Amino acid sequence: MNKMINNHKNKSADGTKLKVFEAFAGYGGASFGLKRAKIPFEVIGYSENDKFAIELYDNNHPGILNYGDITKINPNDIPDFDLITGGFPCQPFSQVGLGKGEADIRGTLFHDLIRICEVKRPKHILFENVKGLSTARHGKTLETIVKSLQKLGYDVICELLNTKDYGIPQNRQRLWIYGYHGTLPLTFHLAPPKKKMELYFKDFLDKKPDEALFKNQVEIERLKELYGLDFIVKEPSCADLYNKNIRSDGISITLLEPHHNKMRVVHPPKNNELRVRKYSITEHFRLMGFKDGEINFGGQSYQQLCKRAANGWDINLVSLIFKQIFQQ
Repeated sequence: MNKMINNHKNKSADGTKLKVFEAFAGYGGASFGLKRAKIPFEVIGYSENDKFAIELYDNNHPGILNYGDITKINPNDIPDFDLITGGFPCQPFSQVGLGKGEADIRGTLFHDLIRICEVKRPKHILFENVKGLSTARHGKTLETIVKSLQKLGYDVICELLNTKDYGIPQNRQRLWIYGYHGTLPLTFHLAPPKKKMELYFKDFLDKKPDEALFKNQVEIERLKELYGLDFIVKEPSCADLYNKNIRSDGISITLLEPHHNKMRVVHPPKNNELRVRKYSITEHFRLMGFKDGEINFGGQSYQQLCKRAANGWDINLVSLIFKQIFQQ
């Protein structure tokens, strides 16, 4: 069995590209991760139906065919591939959402991933979702996913991994589901070795943030009333409005879509005035593992880009996961 995995690794090493299908592609987190991991790959197609996500994907990964709405894809229309990836919609399982699970139509879309796998039988599967999918409330859904893949001949491993354990100061815990078509060795581990934090929240902030991001004093007073915070800090810190505290550990809360309106950057007072602002676009993407200039924003709005970041893959962590998989 080890020999089978090593042969697959050696194919990539000698220049044969891993063929990938990216479902629920967003900005192409799997592509960015594979590139960062220096694994030769070719995306043979992707699936995405949000027009802004499609535009962002195409700006960064041009020339790849979008198969559109995953519920309408005929798997036989897709060329064969070695790896399927997908961060299927998390809102039905999220603690900050309604948590309806499969009662929410978006909570059933994993069935389409399994439907494609049933026909194509790729060697590798890597799916991702929020921690909520692993809780007792949604445990039956996770059990359905795992058992469905096992019936197709996959050895399945599920691991909760947190972005902050791998060098990026964001408390982002996500469930990763890896499937291998065959049997994995008992020594296989999906979780990469943890990395010590060397840079913290303040180090990921813009040196000269846009003044338009800052709240005025009236708005700050309103925030004080709503959340019971004084917003006085000695160094730039993350205000977690969801839990009504200012973090002192140098870590950001999990990035949330802008409409949640629950995260702020707090700066030390200046001229006896409090300084509170929204995260910038670049700060969102740095906290998702991107280096400045690594992604082409294409002129999209603050709202759309921050939404993509909140729903995307931490490309630093996923690159380490890919290395972990293919080095074993």
